[in-house]
Amino acid sequence: MKNNFLLLLFFVVTVMSSGCTNNNSRPADMPKLVSCVVTVLSEGQPLADVDVAFHSADPTFKWGSNATTDHNGKAVMVTYGQFFGAVEGEYSVTVTKLERETFDKDRPPKQIKVFTLTDAQYTDPKKTPLKINVSGKTAQTFDVGKTGKNVLRLESPM
Repeated sequence: MKNNFLLLLFFVVTVMSSGCTNNNSRPADMPKLVSCVVTVLSEGQPLADVDVAFHSADPTFKWGSNATTDHNGKAVMVTYGQFFGAVEGEYSVTVTKLERETFDKDRPPKQIKVFTLTDAQYTDPKKTPLKINVSGKTAQTFDVGKTGKNVLRLESPM
């Protein structure tokens, strides 16, 4: 029994020390990041729980930033999901707040509607009219107008 315990302890220590740790080190080629806060409003009122993302026109650019707005409509932009700030440059900005239709679990539909609560143009990097020029510490406010359910896509239920 003592040998089994020692074997188990050895196994646990080996697994924990063999790369199962989270590496929070910044990529060596990551450019300098600057503080960037975006505020999203709907008809002048803060819009909470909105996904905000920056998209470069350069298809080889790999440092896009994103964040989710808080109850005040503010999103503190993050690069690679863990590094606060954004790379300086010009971006198209997408603003997405999704909702899925509800259904009776005993009779699921053949397709489920996925709605965006903002105008669908704000969900497409090529169509969004929202732009930002990140240069030094940047803060910008966007008002996406009236919200409402706009069908974005159909999904198959699982």
